[in-house]
This record gives sequence, C-alpha cells and structure tokens, in this order.
Amino acid sequence: MHHKPMFRMATLLLGLAAAQSQAGGLWVGEYNQPTMGRAGAGEETGSGDATDAFFNAASMSQHEESQFMAAVGGIWATAEFDVDSGSIVNGTGDGGDAGGGTPSASVFWSRPLNDRWSIGMSGAALTGAVLDYDNDWVGRFETTEVSVLVIGFIPAVSYKVSDKLSLGLSVPMMYSELELDIAVPAAISPTEGEGKLSLDGDDMQAAVTGSFLYQFNDKTRLGARVSSNFQFDYDGDIKTAQGLGVGASTEITFSSIARVGLTHDFNEQWSGHVTWGWDNWSEMGDVLLSTDSKGVTLSRNWQDTYHYAIGADYRLDKRWTLRAGMAYDTSPTDEHDRTADMPMDEQYRFAIGADYLRDSGMRVSGSLVYADYGDAEIDNSANQPVLGFAGDYGTNEIWFASLSFNWPMGVTR
Repeated sequence: MHHKPMFRMATLLLGLAAAQSQAGGLWVGEYNQPTMGRAGAGEETGSGDATDAFFNAASMSQHEESQFMAAVGGIWATAEFDVDSGSIVNGTGDGGDAGGGTPSASVFWSRPLNDRWSIGMSGAALTGAVLDYDNDWVGRFETTEVSVLVIGFIPAVSYKVSDKLSLGLSVPMMYSELELDIAVPAAISPTEGEGKLSLDGDDMQAAVTGSFLYQFNDKTRLGARVSSNFQFDYDGDIKTAQGLGVGASTEITFSSIARVGLTHDFNEQWSGHVTWGWDNWSEMGDVLLSTDSKGVTLSRNWQDTYHYAIGADYRLDKRWTLRAGMAYDTSPTDEHDRTADMPMDEQYRFAIGADYLRDSGMRVSGSLVYADYGDAEIDNSANQPVLGFAGDYGTNEIWFASLSFNWPMGVTR
C-alpha cells in the first residue's frame, strides 16, 4: 500500500484511546477514592485522608498527621451499538459488545511540614482495552479497537494562609500510550480486499492545578480547583496489516477544568455535599494528524460540558460511615458530530459506599458506581453517503468498583 492511500485512511484515526479514562467530555473522576461512593460530590472540600493531595491540595493543610492510601479497583464497560442504517460498503453489523474489563490502581500520600505548609503526592494507573468491536461492524472504518495505558503522577503543596483560608498547587504529569485500529475499505486497496491500519503512539505531558479551601465555620467549607489543559502529541507509526508503515503524530487538546464543592455538616451523623464543574471541551477544536510528508486537521465541533453532583454521608457509629450520591454531565457533542471512537454523550452516575474505621486508625473504604453514558446517537449518513451509517448505543454503561486503605502515618505537625 502506498503512502497516499494510507494517509487518506489515516485521517480516520483522529480519535483518542483515553475515552475510557476520562469523562464529562472525557475526564473521569473515578480513581478508587472513597468519595466515589457519593459520585464525587464535595470532594473539593477535603476528605481528611490522603486523597486530598489529588482532589484539592489546599485541603491538606487541615491534616494533623501524615496520611497514606493504597487503592485498587476495576472498570467493567458494556457498549452495544444498535444499527439504524448502513451502506453497501459498511454493511449492518452491530459490532457486538465493544466493552470489557479494566483494572485500576492508585496511591495517595500527604504530610504536614509545619503549621503552614503541607506536601503530598498521588499516582494512578488505568490500563486495558477500551473499545473492541467485531470485525464486520458498521463503524469499522472509524475504529475497530482502541487500547490505552494511562499513568499519572501528581506532586502537590498547600499553604495555610489563615485558620479559614488555605491555598494549594499541584502539577499533574500524565504518560499515555495508545493503539488504534481501523478497517480499510476494499476500494482503497481493491486487490487485497478490506485491510487494516493501526496507529501506535505515546506521549507525556504536564499541567498545573490551583486550588483553595475556605472554612466558614466548623460545619461548612467551600473548596475549588482549576486545572490547565493537556496538549498530547502522540508520536508513533501508522502500519498496515502487511507490515508497511509511515511515521505519524496526533495532536489533541484535553480540556482545562474547574470544580467547586460545598460541604455542610448538619449534625454529628449527617453531612451533605454538592459539586459544580465546567470542562472547556470547546478548546479541543481541530484535531491534527500528520505523517512524514503530509498533515490534515478535522474539527470535532465539541462544546463545553457541565458537571453536577450531590451526595451525603451518614455516620452510623464510631466505626461505620455510609454514603451515597449521584452526578450528571452534559454531552460534549451531538449525533452529527459524534464518532465511534469517542461515543460520548450525557452521563448519569449513581453511587454507594462505606467506610470502616479499625482500632489501628486505618480506614477501609469500598465504593460501587453505575454510570449510564447515554444513547450516544451517531448519524453521519448525510456526510458520508458511501461509508455512512447511523444508530445509537442501546447499552452504553460502565460499572466502577473500588477498595481503599488509608493509614495515618504518625508524623504530626
């Protein structure tokens, strides 16, 4: 296969494999933390454990001693596409269940240095197959399989300005490796029938997150964080099933985000939490793919998304705390701009969780989250009459489960 037809088909690889590890647009809030059990509501106001180093560095200033948390979890996705129409080239295959299971793990650590300063670190890893469609599915010329590895490392620092106000700063550093496979129509290579192209690339990028925590009184606190975007440039190779290849890179901007959370303790047993968020997905704009000799841009036409969450904690006794919550994210795109590699739609989350405090001071937490990722309707038949198709995801859901262990380390201010 010559480079020219390979490049033409490579324009179909303009998606990103990290869709499973992101939400709202693509960012995901499930990192096996205890606040998963209330759908992340109020986690910006501090949880008193090591996860504060990740979700609001400023809240580490409230810790009286060092904290360490180790957490593991799993993600189980189901994505089944219902075909409304196909084409002579595409056929009408529904792709089967494109979802699958993915393990995840994370660690969090915080340490007070003195009455003003605290430091912390976080690390998280997600790995596995994100989407894997049957070979004859109607959207195979957009994607057949997407795999991703994402590892993040986040150092953080907080400064206590006063008894009421604290500030935080962290530097998220993310390494991502992706593989994308698409089918090649026989018209591109008529002597060989349908073929396959694969894009394999990786990149590491850093961002900046600023945060604050304001304690109105002993019962009410407000927290917020703002993160800059990530501009990933996935350098790799586009290869055919026959082993031919050209160098390629894909540049994609992951949005900046803002989150504001409010927590109020109604009494010794009940606490309420709310979060509002904004993801600037409109800044993703054009997605650039370039090979050794040519380049092309395609517009995603994505729009900003908004995040809402509400949850509650119930302290059953000195050992047990129960929690529950729900969250909603608006859709970043519509049926005419949505693509099979990023079938993102509005999202609903429903969560439950529990903590158990041991005599040693270690807190064991478990969470279960059900996320409905919407119908994610796709209709590109008008734009591509030859390779067009239409339909929606009759089942498009993810289950998240986590178990975490938080230890007080005994190092006090």
